[in-house]
Amino acid sequence: MISMKGLWKVKVLLLAIGLAGFAFLLYALDARAVYEDVSQLGWRFSFILLPYILVFGLDTAAWGYTFHNNNPKLSFIGLFGARMAGESINGITPTAYLGGEPVKAYLLKSYDVSLVDGMASVVISRTIMTIAQALFVLIGVAVALSRLQDTGLLLSIGLGVILFGLPLLYLISISAKKGLFTAVYNLLKRLKIKIWFLEEKEERLKELDDNISKFYGTNTKGFYLCFAYYFIGWFAGVIEVYLILTLIGVPIDPLDALIIEALFTVVRTAASFIPASLGGQEGGVVLIFLALHLTMQAGMSFCVIRRIREALWIGMGLLVLARWEEKAMA
Repeated sequence: MISMKGLWKVKVLLLAIGLAGFAFLLYALDARAVYEDVSQLGWRFSFILLPYILVFGLDTAAWGYTFHNNNPKLSFIGLFGARMAGESINGITPTAYLGGEPVKAYLLKSYDVSLVDGMASVVISRTIMTIAQALFVLIGVAVALSRLQDTGLLLSIGLGVILFGLPLLYLISISAKKGLFTAVYNLLKRLKIKIWFLEEKEERLKELDDNISKFYGTNTKGFYLCFAYYFIGWFAGVIEVYLILTLIGVPIDPLDALIIEALFTVVRTAASFIPASLGGQEGGVVLIFLALHLTMQAGMSFCVIRRIREALWIGMGLLVLARWEEKAMA
C-alpha cells in the first residue's frame, strides 16, 4: 500500500511530467506566437472573467439548494465566498476534490452550519454537479458526431460517460436508502480492513448518511433545482470558450464552442491524476482543436488564457480564505 508520503512523491513526479509536457507543447507550437495571442487581449482580458463569474454564480445557487434546513444566516454571498475559498484549495493541492470540499464545509461553521450538515451539502452538490456534467458532455458528443467525420473516439467517450453515469445514479440510490458512507464502512469491516480514522468517526458517518438520505428522500424540489442550475452553468461555460476565441481572432461558431467545452471537461477529468491536469489538459485540447480544423496554436493560446483566468480566480479565492481566517481569529 502506498503511504501518504509516497503518494505525494508520485504527485510531484506527475507534476514534473505535466510541466515538461506543457513546456514541450509551447516549444513545438512557437511560444512567441502564443504569447502574441495572449498579449493582444490587453484590457479586454477583464471581459473573460465575466462568463466565469456567471458560471460560478449559477454553481453557488445550485449548492444553496442542497441544504435541508433554512438558515437565515446563510446568504448567497457567504456561499459564494466559501466556494471560492474551497475551489482555490482544489486548484492548488494534488488531492483532486478531497482538499477543497472539507474547507467549504468548515467555513460554513461561521454561519451556524454544523460540520456534518456542511459535508452532506458538499457531497450532494458535487454528486449532482457530476450528473449535470455527464448530460452536458453527452449533448456535446452528440453535436460533435453530427459535425465531425472521425467519430470513433467520440462514440467511446459517449459510451464511457454512460457507463460512468449509471454507477453514479446507483450510488445516489444507495445514499437515499441505505447510506453510502455507512455501506462502505461496513464493507471494509467485512473485508477486515481497519482504518482508525473511520472507526473514530463512525457515528459522524452515520449522521452524514442520515443527512444525505434525508435530502434525497424529502427534497425532490431541491434536487431538481440544484441539477438545473448546474446544468445551465455548464452551458454558460460555452460563452467563455466563444468569447476567448473571438477575442484572439479565431473564427468559431456557438456549436463548435459547445463541442470544445464539453470535450474539454472530459480531457480535464481524464488528466485529473496530474496536479492541475497540467500538460495532459493542454495536449487533449490541442487534439480537440485539430479535430475541429482549428490550429494547434489556437488551442494552446486558448489553454494559456484559461490557465491565467484560473490563476487569477485561485488567487482571489486564497484572499477570501485569508480574510475568513482573520475574522475567525479576531
